Amino acid sequence: MRKTPFTAPIWGVFYLIAYCSNRKISKDIFLLKIYFMPEHFDIFKRFIGSFVEMSESEMTNFIKQCELVDFSKGDLIIKAGEAQNNLYFITKGIVKNFIITDSGEMKIYNFRLENMTVTGYAHYNYKDNLKALVNTQCIEDCIMIKVPLVTIHYVVNHIKFGERLGRLLAEAHIIEMLNYIINRDSKSIIERYDFLEIDYPNIHQRVPQRIIASYLCITPVHLSNLKKSRNFSIEKKLESK
Repeated sequence: MRKTPFTAPIWGVFYLIAYCSNRKISKDIFLLKIYFMPEHFDIFKRFIGSFVEMSESEMTNFIKQCELVDFSKGDLIIKAGEAQNNLYFITKGIVKNFIITDSGEMKIYNFRLENMTVTGYAHYNYKDNLKALVNTQCIEDCIMIKVPLVTIHYVVNHIKFGERLGRLLAEAHIIEMLNYIINRDSKSIIERYDFLEIDYPNIHQRVPQRIIASYLCITPVHLSNLKKSRNFSIEKKLESK
């Protein structure tokens, strides 16, 4: 019998230490992946089911072609300009989509967190051989479902509502980016700041302020003053009640 954390606690500890050391990934993420693997795929199934209905056999055939993977904080999952063979679905963690300008400045376009897909917008870039348009980097240790491109083609061609699933996912992803561009150009900084917590729950507890400031296109100092101003306004409203 293979000695894993399930069958041999002592060997499991050694394996856990070696794995986490080699991968530079946290023990918590490792344990979440190993001991709660079915739950990760259940989350993915519910996500797919929110778009289309699949039979049990269709879902099983789809899922068995996917893989549970983990990434460490700081890992670059997708690199802009490189062709992509996979997309990802986040079950634990948060990432940022960004580019680096010619002057070396980082421009953050959005964040992706639990129950969101990660594509780098490569799978819509047919004119340029499915090359990613943005970089994607982990802000936290992450657990994801990896879906190979060949599996996407399988779903489109062999599952009843596969084409519809692909279309709805693509539309939702593109609309998110369009909303970011529209809001950036039409909303005030205060309005965009207020929407942050709605779009990305608990973002201020999970993402460094300098990264949030970059997303809002302001300096960290400006963001700090903005937060103080908003907190003061909330306190005054509470006092008036």
